[in-house]
Amino acid sequence: MNNRSVIVVILIFLISLIIFITFYSVNPDSFGDSFIEQIRIADSENTLGSTSDDRLIQIGKDVCTSSNLWTNEQSSIEVIYNLLKGYNFNIEADNRIIPILRFQSTYELCPENITVLEGLFSNEK
Repeated sequence: MNNRSVIVVILIFLISLIIFITFYSVNPDSFGDSFIEQIRIADSENTLGSTSDDRLIQIGKDVCTSSNLWTNEQSSIEVIYNLLKGYNFNIEADNRIIPILRFQSTYELCPENITVLEGLFSNEK
């Protein structure tokens, strides 16, 4: 191969690399996109319907942070219920969005707490 061929191959490689990096940096999944999507789908009672995406992510983060207070399944429901009341949501303690938030927040926003979530149900046995 002559010098011209080597330069063309290197240029093609560099252009391909730049295109690849640009594509993935322009179209990344933002933190919490999947969480928001799943919560919006599951919220059939429209409990969180008027909540902004940023606020919904903050609620999810707060649910994650509260996991250290979950001693069993019922206490986790009570902690999340109180958290939502603190955000001025007028909901009942048996609202189905509470266990959905517990699950989705843990799996989507703080997967390092999955063992806490799994422990709630193994302790119930």
